[in-house]
Amino acid sequence: MRNILLITICMLSSQAIAQIDTDFFLIARNTGVKTLADSSIVRVMGFAVDLGSQPDVPGPTLIVTEGDSVEIDLWNVSQGAPHTIHLHGLDVDQANDGVPHLSFEIDHMDHGYYRFEAPHPGTYLYHCHVASTIHVQAGMYGMIIVKEKDAANLTWTNGFEFDREFSFLSSEIDTFWHQDSVILHDYENQGSLGIPIPEYNPQYFLLNGYSDQQLEAEGIKVYGAKGEQILIRLANVGFLGNRFLFPPKLNTRIISSDGRPLPDILNVDSLTVLPGERYQLLINPIQVLNDSIIVSYFSMNNMKVEGKQLLDVEILETASLKASDHSTFSIYPNPASKELFFQLSNAQGRVLLVISDLQGKAEIEKEFIISESGMFKTELDLNEGLYVLRIFNSEGMQIATKKLIVNY
Repeated sequence: MRNILLITICMLSSQAIAQIDTDFFLIARNTGVKTLADSSIVRVMGFAVDLGSQPDVPGPTLIVTEGDSVEIDLWNVSQGAPHTIHLHGLDVDQANDGVPHLSFEIDHMDHGYYRFEAPHPGTYLYHCHVASTIHVQAGMYGMIIVKEKDAANLTWTNGFEFDREFSFLSSEIDTFWHQDSVILHDYENQGSLGIPIPEYNPQYFLLNGYSDQQLEAEGIKVYGAKGEQILIRLANVGFLGNRFLFPPKLNTRIISSDGRPLPDILNVDSLTVLPGERYQLLINPIQVLNDSIIVSYFSMNNMKVEGKQLLDVEILETASLKASDHSTFSIYPNPASKELFFQLSNAQGRVLLVISDLQGKAEIEKEFIISESGMFKTELDLNEGLYVLRIFNSEGMQIATKKLIVNY
């Protein structure tokens, strides 16, 4: 059974034609929807993990290990819209690079297979390259991470060790481009017919597919402890440039660009990431900090800033959580209304759930016994608004936190 987000190891015999170490299964769909920060909904294309799932924007992060033989099986269920997967920056052979006129397109109900050996450790992108201006805006993109072959916490062989890592993929949405009149037309191939690509005026500026209060609700932030080495992966798949402004106390260094180590490490307090670029940074915070990284989205034509996001940074005196703790805690739906489901796979025994308003007043306090699945749920009786949800273990230590939006 294939695993979409994590590595699947296939133990093939030595007599097999080709050994596949890592495989992924993705479904290209053109019938998805996405909820934006103001609760409006737009139509999207994207990559789903099964027929019962909506395509997410961005698509799943594909994590592989340096040197692995990788296969991506793309099944296209989009009626009337061929698709590909372009492996942006991975230096694979031309036949597997996903540029239609140099490799192949995948038509409705067909499968296409991309096979390559994972090259240099680093941060990369994948996206559809059919009418790519339209299809990328529609949501057909994601991130690829190549891990160092011998150590999960090493940037590359003889590179930098790190204590935890975070990945941020920036993009934008122009809701006009998500109407049927735009999203269902192959503008790039119809220029001779006089059909111009519409003017691009994005209203939503995304990090990992979210913006504004959604970033808090989804727990999208940088966190760690004083003195830790923290790896940050940045990639821009939008049509605007990004300028990141870092708090000086983070001690930010640029260590690689577009999947390659830099010959000289750069100490910076800002970084410009243009469309298609990827960078890896190391931060080494020197003191406790509650601040934000400011992300500006600017036009490539006139350099005008069109939007901004704040990426929260929380640096503690000592690490109260392991690097993996946040990734094993999820809540859904969010925004929520009448009930809320949880999954907390790193905890055992009795836990206390506390949901507080932004003034710190506890509105809900409940105890739960964590089952083997780590799943539980609670009924909600809250006014609309933004809340802070915390989980405490039996010793009273806070082990997880998220922002919760309540809408009706």
